[in-house]
Amino acid sequence: MRDEKFNIREELKLIPAWAVVLAALAVIGMQALFVLVAFRHDPSAPPIPLQVLIGFLPGSILALCLLLVGYVNRDAQRRGMNRTLWTILVLIVPNGIGFILYFLLRHPLKVPCPQCGALATANFNFCPVCKYNLKPTCPQCKHEIRPGDRYCPYCAHDLAADKPMGGSPLTPLSPPATA
Repeated sequence: MRDEKFNIREELKLIPAWAVVLAALAVIGMQALFVLVAFRHDPSAPPIPLQVLIGFLPGSILALCLLLVGYVNRDAQRRGMNRTLWTILVLIVPNGIGFILYFLLRHPLKVPCPQCGALATANFNFCPVCKYNLKPTCPQCKHEIRPGDRYCPYCAHDLAADKPMGGSPLTPLSPPATA
């Protein structure tokens, strides 16, 4: 399986707006709950900066969970998985095990075929639409090679000798016309 490129900016763009709004409301709600309700009439309440910190910690944990639910919702759709099922699963399986299951069992990202543009799973060897070889291999040792390699990095086979040189493809000679 090919390694997926991880770009944090692209991954953060997946989080939907509703998850960001809910996360912000969670932080604000926890602040209000702790500062305005829990410590309101308590004579032994800690100082205000500590009250803010006490409200911020559970609020930020809840906000992180909400952002993760939103991420799973969009990421499952991007990977061709049932997004409703996975969103419900991460919500109802306790102690973060649903998130762990999702990240262990999620499908690889689909990549476009260089020849026809159809989406193919990253672990496919050939494009399911046009049969383009997505993972070329050395004809001698059968190890995967990168496009543009001149020699196989495993057996030093000359890959350039196997490729036809430019020009038009060979066509069979037609028999000479008889008179």
